[in-house]
Amino acid sequence: MEYENTIAAAGGPADGTLKRAVSGKDIAIIACCVAVVSIAAEYAGNMTFSVGITKVTLFPFLWALLACILVSVAMKRMDGTGLDYIRTQTLASDFVQIGILLFIAKLGFIVGANLQKVIDAGPVLLLQEGGNFLGTIVLAMPVALLLGIKREAIGATFSVGREPGVALIAERYGLNSPEGRGVLAEYVTGSVIGAAFMAFFASMIAHAGWFTPTALGMAAGIGSGSMTAAAVGAISVQYPEAKDTIAALAAASNLLTTVVGTYILVVFSLPVSNWLYKHLEPLLGRFHRAIIVQHDKTVQDAMGGMHAQAQLPAWAVALTVVITALIALAGNQVTAKGPISANWLGMAALVVCIAVGLAISALARRLRVPSIIWVSLVGVLISVPASPLAAIVNPAVDRIGLLPLVTPVLAYAGLSLAKDLPILRALGWRIIVVSLLANAGAFLAGAMIAQAFGG
Repeated sequence: MEYENTIAAAGGPADGTLKRAVSGKDIAIIACCVAVVSIAAEYAGNMTFSVGITKVTLFPFLWALLACILVSVAMKRMDGTGLDYIRTQTLASDFVQIGILLFIAKLGFIVGANLQKVIDAGPVLLLQEGGNFLGTIVLAMPVALLLGIKREAIGATFSVGREPGVALIAERYGLNSPEGRGVLAEYVTGSVIGAAFMAFFASMIAHAGWFTPTALGMAAGIGSGSMTAAAVGAISVQYPEAKDTIAALAAASNLLTTVVGTYILVVFSLPVSNWLYKHLEPLLGRFHRAIIVQHDKTVQDAMGGMHAQAQLPAWAVALTVVITALIALAGNQVTAKGPISANWLGMAALVVCIAVGLAISALARRLRVPSIIWVSLVGVLISVPASPLAAIVNPAVDRIGLLPLVTPVLAYAGLSLAKDLPILRALGWRIIVVSLLANAGAFLAGAMIAQAFGG
């Protein structure tokens, strides 16, 4: 069954929400591929090597990402119709946003169990949030202009380009505008290689020893679940004795970024980006490069509207959560080396946390609060010391590692790549460099502010 968008007039929900019909065959292909690749990647393990004066650790989720990219390209080349592969890969990209909820739930449990540490770090956490947004602009905007990028630079550098940023630019300028092409460039780059880059960059910075583990943990929460996961994993390898503190502070920071981030984008980031562009472009912008970031109509139709507010049906979301949980549980067994029966309860608790969070999100739809907030808060409430469930659930969830939860998610991202190759070719290397600099700037600025104020 092909993807199709339906609305109320065609039997969809009365509120006009777009629904996407899903093929069981596509789900089976994705599940089998990601399961094999993810478990193999966990067996491959970590690899640490020197880069100049510092070191970098590469993780199983990077091997899963790279392997699934190869599978994705092979799918495209083997597809005789030239379009069938797009349905599977679009579904894989949807799975990224669903699968990351397991990681978000785990972070919620970590925050709850370490709530006092988060409270003690509260003032510094709030201050370093400014770095998450200012750092993207200060580092990436001048480079973008020196490379000859015009107003695309505003969309690509005013934030790390996750969903709130895309929505804001779409409302203000439209996605077919230069600003829209810039934020779309940042979104695609971040989705495809953002997590891998953050793992590499955070590992390099952590090995350098410039910042404390707490400052690095705060800086890791830049508003993207997958990038936060990658950064936390990289930092925790360098500071294993502080891994819970790092994860708790990153989760709290990411929660703050998500909750207040949209408002900061509106009142601070976008106006500052426009102001900087107005004053710096005449000085630094010497070249012009037209960047066209748009799928042709045939591909858009095959995707079922890549940027439409399309939703997967509830059963598909539930199935995706369960599939991802089972894959992550198998991967966790490779790293934990314990009996699988001891880990079932922890993974089941994360799945229940997601189910409750998504149910609250559906009931409170008018509040327009992202579902990841509800999932995270449910995890916090279950795991705080005052909770009657904490004594039973927290030790079980603690047996589930962070990184095995991320590996299948990055595998989904890699599997979705080939459909976006035309966009990546159109973007060119310049906009990709700028996008990665924006992510690096957010991390570095957050770490510097946290360190300066006692993080």
